[in-house]
Amino acid sequence: MATFHNTYGSSPMLASVAEYVGSIELDDAIDIHTITLVLNGQHGEFDLAIEATDADMEDRKWTGIAHRAGGVAQFGEVKI
Repeated sequence: MATFHNTYGSSPMLASVAEYVGSIELDDAIDIHTITLVLNGQHGEFDLAIEATDADMEDRKWTGIAHRAGGVAQFGEVKI
């Protein structure tokens, strides 16, 4: 059984994740250090977590759901 069932494999999902990473990096004061994708058995898509440090050395985190066929849903910053 394949994880990615479409013609393009993981490319659409990873391209969508890259767009969100890029949007966070537009703020020069943010240094992203961790991007995590975990397949979630409950909803069948990948849980996305992006962790970073800001200019004040405060930890920052964003989460969302990365869809296998492309796109990210429920994306937003969470309090740590």
